[in-house]
Amino acid sequence: MKNKRYLLHELSWTDIDSLDVEKTVFVLPVGSTEQHGPQNPLGTDFLIAEHIARKVAEKIEDTYCLPTISIGVASHHRNFSGTLWLNDHTFEQVIKEVLHSLNYHGFQKVIIVNGHGGNTSSIINAIKEYNDFLEMVCLLFEWWKDSELVERVFGVPNAIHADAVETSVVWAATNLVKEDRIEGLTSASEWGRKVGDLDLISRTEQFTTTGIAGSLEGISRDKGVKLLNAAIEKLSKSIVSLLQFKID
Repeated sequence: MKNKRYLLHELSWTDIDSLDVEKTVFVLPVGSTEQHGPQNPLGTDFLIAEHIARKVAEKIEDTYCLPTISIGVASHHRNFSGTLWLNDHTFEQVIKEVLHSLNYHGFQKVIIVNGHGGNTSSIINAIKEYNDFLEMVCLLFEWWKDSELVERVFGVPNAIHADAVETSVVWAATNLVKEDRIEGLTSASEWGRKVGDLDLISRTEQFTTTGIAGSLEGISRDKGVKLLNAAIEKLSKSIVSLLQFKID
């Protein structure tokens, strides 16, 4: 589809009015503006989500990308400069009102492309309500949840925060990683703290001085490209299925 216009904000209201509401899928990239170590941009989470969402909307017919929600649930990072945050209830309400706006215009198929784990529970609460009461089909896609792929590419079971996996992926998506700051970085081995075997909900600076958690071994833009492309392909297949899905 050469020269397809796929970003909602670049279209006119008459363009949207002409769409077939039963066939159209909207992708909504959401993330966070928060610290990701000294080496990564504050926008890491939303920049990755936006990259994935725009790539799939660009190549798949009847698929359009909504404006990115770039501030999320991130108060646990607040003692690192530049972090912005909404509380979980506010963020959930933002998601609901975007879904409500789409539904008001007759659209019912949405995939939320989330780049930040702190947003997950609020998103799930929102889409459960709208799937139930408005009979929409709202789905959630989170790129880092493919543990088999992460393990195969990076040799670790999951991405944590600003680690080799996330640094490599945002590097592939944006080329904004500060390479000269990578050497000598320290990282917490895991996210958070524990009391016995129980997780203790904590602010980030209580367990990592750099804001990083997880392994920093194997940072590679090439590996980031591989993981990013696989995520785009996986989401693309889900969009094709959603385009064909019949809402009763």
